[in-house]
Amino acid sequence: KVQWAKLRFNPERARWVAYEQWHPRQKGTLGSDGTYLLEIPYADDRELTMDILKYGPDVEVLGPTSLRKRVQELLHQAGQHYT
Repeated sequence: KVQWAKLRFNPERARWVAYEQWHPRQKGTLGSDGTYLLEIPYADDRELTMDILKYGPDVEVLGPTSLRKRVQELLHQAGQHYT
């Protein structure tokens, strides 16, 4: 089942991400506040989560909830290495 990820990048990162192609059917919108909203279809979140994680605090997963929770879990696990 194909779902659409909605990712919001901060203004610093938006300058670069706006020119990247993650998927041929992606949709991108530059916000008036300098953020960049990227919508991208996916069927399996494994590769997508790795792409998201490389942006660290510069990206927020807005949806779907299952993807947001998966990224949150992975970030939490990573953080455990530094406590």
